[in-house]
Amino acid sequence: MTRKPRKARIDSAAEAVAVMIKAARVIEPPAHSPLDDDALPFWDDIVEARAKAEWTGHDLSCASDLANAMAQLVTNRRTLRTEGEVLRNDKGTAYANPRVSVVHGLHVQIKAARQSLNIHGRAAGEARDVAGRRKAAKAIEAANPLEDEDLLARPAVFQ
Repeated sequence: MTRKPRKARIDSAAEAVAVMIKAARVIEPPAHSPLDDDALPFWDDIVEARAKAEWTGHDLSCASDLANAMAQLVTNRRTLRTEGEVLRNDKGTAYANPRVSVVHGLHVQIKAARQSLNIHGRAAGEARDVAGRRKAAKAIEAANPLEDEDLLARPAVFQ
């Protein structure tokens, strides 16, 4: 039985270089999964939740969907506060506002997407291990010489 290759150690030189290269890029929503106008602040928060080196193409598609769902949740919550949880029909009979179910469904969708993206508590492993890896990757990104004020010449790949 073949073993699954181990994940590279974040403190290795090769992994530090890989993190620096990926940290130099600007993470944009994928063209095939566009953001709604009101979802951009959520996108920024979602992308900040992980080191840039951790994002894959599929993850970015899921992140775009998550940002859109979060924006829809805010809109529906605001409307629900205005409408109220209980509505009345023409005859005065009270009934539950269907928007309550919409808000609940969006909460479920958001929770599942956060788990899928490993941006919740335990999805990526033990909290202390995840925090250590994430802290190291963020430190490498912060000290990235490729992010300077373009004082150094860089290959076209990084521009």
